[in-house]
Amino acid sequence: MEKSLNILLKNYINNVEGIIAVAIVDKNGLIITSEYIEDVNEDADAIMGAISSMIDSYIERIRQEFDTESQFFNITTTGDKKFAFCSQGKNSILTTLALPETSDVELKVFSEHIAVKAELLLERKENVSLEIPEIIKVLSKTRSGRLPIGEFSTKLILVGDFQVGKTSLIRQFVKKKFKEDYTATIGVDITKYTYKISDKTLVNFIIWDVGGQSDFFSYRKKFYNGAHCAMIALDRTRERTLLNVKKWYDDILEKLEERIPMIIVGNKSDLFNDVVVTEEDIKIIADEFGFNYILTSAKTGENVHDAFAYMASKVLERL
Repeated sequence: MEKSLNILLKNYINNVEGIIAVAIVDKNGLIITSEYIEDVNEDADAIMGAISSMIDSYIERIRQEFDTESQFFNITTTGDKKFAFCSQGKNSILTTLALPETSDVELKVFSEHIAVKAELLLERKENVSLEIPEIIKVLSKTRSGRLPIGEFSTKLILVGDFQVGKTSLIRQFVKKKFKEDYTATIGVDITKYTYKISDKTLVNFIIWDVGGQSDFFSYRKKFYNGAHCAMIALDRTRERTLLNVKKWYDDILEKLEERIPMIIVGNKSDLFNDVVVTEEDIKIIADEFGFNYILTSAKTGENVHDAFAYMASKVLERL
């Protein structure tokens, strides 16, 4: 497990310019593991000493401010260093030491992604990808401008064949839960959820979970009407669901008057031994249609938050 955590942290360091060191600590402030940039001018012991000192100084404040929350992100600048604290679960806090000019946006986007993966590894989940998806790199750049202030409502349609895990993706995003039993969505199911991008920017998702059965084909125009963005989900253990992505894409284009941001979601990535749809297979179709993709597991929660975060970002870009 520790080896996997260290690889994950190295990938984080290599993808965000300005990071000096990063550590995963438990909720008592004890360091579980850490990594630092190899060509840094400072002594490794001094670097880890700075992190330990900052954790000791701020752990009580973190407990007081965020004790009831399993998810938080906070940045503190002191002297010539910037510290970012991020938690996405009950087990750990990702602590990042960076140069003051390091992008806050990149720190937030990457921290949230890495913190989720760290939680999965600490819970000893299997087949957790240690690579950082391309979409995270895209997402960290799309918010580089000033975010609009206020609450913004957006209708998101989630489509795809039956049993690809659409309802489970929503449940994981909203409740951080997974249900083994399958219950087909008849027609459409609507979920409302407020996603906090920053203290001053909220996106109120109205998520339309569109049933995959052909019986409701004639109703889909009503389901799609007024949509601001769309996710097309597929099951990586069933090749037919990949081939049908084009059908869903064409269906959306036909029924909407304007193009909207879309993303392909390759779900059930945790079923490693049963996967028949490769990342390259999905990338080819995504490139053909001109939008991004992400590999997810509604069961473990891997990359689910990132998929919806990307949708929120793309909607705000269009305001």
